[in-house]
Amino acid sequence: MKSIGTILAAPLTCLGILGGIVAEQKTHLAPKDAEPYHARAKAALESIPSSQGLWTSTTKELPAAAVKLLRPNASFCRTYRLREAGSQQWWQRYTVDALIVQCRDSRDMVGHYPESCYPQSGWATVAKRLRTWQVGDLVIPGTEYQFERFTGSRSELAVVYNFLIVPGRGIVPDIEGVNRAAEDYQRRYFGAAQVQIYMANELASAAERQRDEIFYSLMKELVGPVKVLLSAEVDKKVQVSFVTGH
Repeated sequence: MKSIGTILAAPLTCLGILGGIVAEQKTHLAPKDAEPYHARAKAALESIPSSQGLWTSTTKELPAAAVKLLRPNASFCRTYRLREAGSQQWWQRYTVDALIVQCRDSRDMVGHYPESCYPQSGWATVAKRLRTWQVGDLVIPGTEYQFERFTGSRSELAVVYNFLIVPGRGIVPDIEGVNRAAEDYQRRYFGAAQVQIYMANELASAAERQRDEIFYSLMKELVGPVKVLLSAEVDKKVQVSFVTGH
């Protein structure tokens, strides 16, 4: 005849396992836990002044198709030129476009990155290579894309310096880093962001060191918002795999 302890052992074990599952689930993130981050991200992009340092800018509308695809929480799209009173840099006559877009769900970013969206607009990918830039104390692994398209017999050139941001993990050079983040349902709540610096025609034909000079000058003015997009602190305990990115 079985003792009461033997009879109760299996149910008590099951209750213990269920209790552990419930306790562990309380450390998981919920969508509402990411709301303060999304509010900070939106405020950071909306607070970027139209004139900074050597640069002044005018707002550009994000294409409707991109808005529909990305469903952004916040976006920033401007055309920059040097102030008339600025120092006489060699690129004084030219303009540079800057795009920053931040999505609530990292999966929304998957279809919108240079290697995907530029060919859809008639551009052919001429070259693609990984780059690493450093702006102050911020190391930026990214990708430089070169594109070309023809309008009749006229050729257009474009160079895009691109990097993506996965909150809680860091900057990634291409969409693969965002895809991996999208597989983590907790990290997914914090979404992803993307930065593009676009230079066309004469600037696209310039030497790399000259293009880099423009990139560094402009990114010095945008590094503050980028650091906000990188942060993903929450007020509750989270799994180590989310915090460290391991």
